[in-house]
Amino acid sequence: MFAMKNKNHTTALAIGILALSAFLFFTILGSGLSAMGKFILSAGVLVACGLLVSKLLKLEGGLGLFLLRSKLGLEEIDALAKKHPELWQRFAEIGMMVGYGSLSYFLIGRKKLNWKNELPFYAIGMFLLVLMTALIPVGMSLLLSMVSGGAEFSTASSKISSQVAQYGFVHYVSFAIMVVGGISLMATTSVIAYAFVVASAILSAVLGNSAHLASTSPGGMPILPGINLDLVQGVLALAIVLVVHEGMHGILARKHKLPLTSAGLVFFGFLPFGAFVDIDDKKLFSAPKQKQNAVLVAGTAANFATALVFLVLLILLVFAFSGTSDAAIPDWARYIARFLALAFALNMAVASVNLIPLPFFDGHHLMKNIVGDKRIATIIIYIVAGAFLLTMFPWVLR
Repeated sequence: MFAMKNKNHTTALAIGILALSAFLFFTILGSGLSAMGKFILSAGVLVACGLLVSKLLKLEGGLGLFLLRSKLGLEEIDALAKKHPELWQRFAEIGMMVGYGSLSYFLIGRKKLNWKNELPFYAIGMFLLVLMTALIPVGMSLLLSMVSGGAEFSTASSKISSQVAQYGFVHYVSFAIMVVGGISLMATTSVIAYAFVVASAILSAVLGNSAHLASTSPGGMPILPGINLDLVQGVLALAIVLVVHEGMHGILARKHKLPLTSAGLVFFGFLPFGAFVDIDDKKLFSAPKQKQNAVLVAGTAANFATALVFLVLLILLVFAFSGTSDAAIPDWARYIARFLALAFALNMAVASVNLIPLPFFDGHHLMKNIVGDKRIATIIIYIVAGAFLLTMFPWVLR
């Protein structure tokens, strides 16, 4: 009886912490603080909330995130995997082509290719690669337009694009990069290229010209619903991104007979942040490389596919009101259009960034499987991680 009361008190205390955190969070948002001040304090509230709740309820987590695990949904994932096994495998292979271009040959890993059967899928994959490459800048621009403070990054991107456009050969180099390594290689080279821009600005500052560094934007920005993004739309869009990503990982894992240990929800403080499907890592990374690659790339492929779905829905909604004056468009239509645009943009952004070979990203493991040599893979990871951190350096000056 005492244990039951103690458990009830602990649960009540956790609920109280969640309620207090929500109150502090929204109070900070409504204050007159600067955007950066709001971000730092609000993030601090969420981190503290997550740490306290996870410790009280003995939940897995860290840095303000905590996980609620269950077995719910695993049977549905298993049923989907068994119902259309060939479809899911083809879906993953097309995702490899979009993500890795010609290098996808080493990820698919078939010893013999029947080109009569494979050519249609190869053509679909290459078409989608070109389409996604064209849509990524659109998605990024949309995302930045909806994020408070995103104009600086949008302007920086436009400046770099205009500067690069004057060199005709760059278009041919970009096309070659796309064909050889798909979106993964394009995103990775973009990070490294911008690291050189930041390094050049730092060198100029060391030599006495600090104006260049002061005008250089960081290579990315934190996005947190409620602070620099609409809270409800941001949470829903991020949830969709993570649910489809993790769900497709799970479907491909079960398709290849890899066990799922659990599924559940992720919270950042009191904010629902997404979902996860827990695959047995030991069995995943001891499986044949072909199976590993299919499971790892599936999440990114799902995000690209989801982005296309939301883009089509957005286009249909815009078309439905195409003959209506701007003033006559109802608020609900504007709200839905903004959500569809955000869901499209976030799926594109997450899918692209996830292909970069950085620790904790799927691109990290996929790159190692392509390269094969552990020493070369480690060098690549250090180079990309160093470049990524360097692109963030201008935040120090903000």
